[in-house]
Amino acid sequence: MKQKLAVEYIWWRNVRLGEFYNIERYGRISGAGGSSGGGSLYIEIPGSMVPDTLTFLGHEHQNVDTLSPIEITARVIGHPEIKGILTFQTKSGGRMRISSQNRQMPSSQRHPAWTETYGFPKAPDDVRNRHEAEPYYPEGGLRIYLVRTVDGLYYAGFTKGPRPKDLNPNSPYWDLYPTKNLPGGLIRGK
Repeated sequence: MKQKLAVEYIWWRNVRLGEFYNIERYGRISGAGGSSGGGSLYIEIPGSMVPDTLTFLGHEHQNVDTLSPIEITARVIGHPEIKGILTFQTKSGGRMRISSQNRQMPSSQRHPAWTETYGFPKAPDDVRNRHEAEPYYPEGGLRIYLVRTVDGLYYAGFTKGPRPKDLNPNSPYWDLYPTKNLPGGLIRGK
């Protein structure tokens, strides 16, 4: 019998095509001039999401500009025996990031829930740009999420595609499929 989680918060982030490409591609891409390519190898948290992110992490009264990195251990939804560490760091301009999420980076700390093993979409190892990544990006979108239980445990998962037709509007997962193009948000447990 599956154990039902007592959800306090669900934090979610809409992963757009360009971000999907950046976390799937080889870490260094040669440009036209032979230089190494840039692009984020992490999942950015825009300034608009920082207050909710700090609330989710239990640091709501902290100043993001002076915040030390925050590490959490999150279990994989549906496979609680599998865990991974996520590091939240500050960035300039009042932003944050979940560091080291590029799948092909040697020091990658991609959370196991966000891997092909659990159904997360995967682009080819040699993908060179967002247009080449597009056929591997799910129609209807891709969202990562983290759950914090009332017991203070964290879980990680993702959704892809449009909202399932049989999803109950009272489900805490309902809001993971927004009708507007939002970067992400915080859902309080119902």
